[in-house]
Amino acid sequence: MKFILSLLAFIYAVPSMAFDIKPGLWEVSTVVTYDGKQFDPQAELKKAMANMPPEYKKKMEAAMKSSGTMGNFTENGFKVCYTKDMLDNPKKVMDASKKCKMNLKTQSSTKLTGTFDCPEDKTSGTFDWTVKNQNQYEGVMTGKTKDGKSSVIRQNAKFVSADCGSVKPEL
Repeated sequence: MKFILSLLAFIYAVPSMAFDIKPGLWEVSTVVTYDGKQFDPQAELKKAMANMPPEYKKKMEAAMKSSGTMGNFTENGFKVCYTKDMLDNPKKVMDASKKCKMNLKTQSSTKLTGTFDCPEDKTSGTFDWTVKNQNQYEGVMTGKTKDGKSSVIRQNAKFVSADCGSVKPEL
């Protein structure tokens, strides 16, 4: 599970690079296939939160909010803030990833493909993101864990607002 969480944190910063999308708040939903088993992190969170006693649910929500990137995880997906600077300066986004190194194969205003290597977690794989329009993009990331298990993370992102509110950019 640590592998999945690391990849989720990594992939939400990556799609901003040189994409022709609006700066602001985005909501990104995911479906994960890990070791042949598919699950929806948003659905799992909804189910877990529904079964919690109210006082524990409040504690859990507070813990999620205070935990950095995971604090942006909601029942509908991750909330991500892309600034104009992030969109205009892809090198900054690439350099911001301390855990993973990326090699771009294709980079345009509507397509981003490449490979990633995360030595700390001993994971590697490929990514492919496509802009559908300025308000929507989708992506897929495939990888292998240190023990050779495979994962596929599919995501769909939609623009929410020009104002990121309390969600801070990852740079």
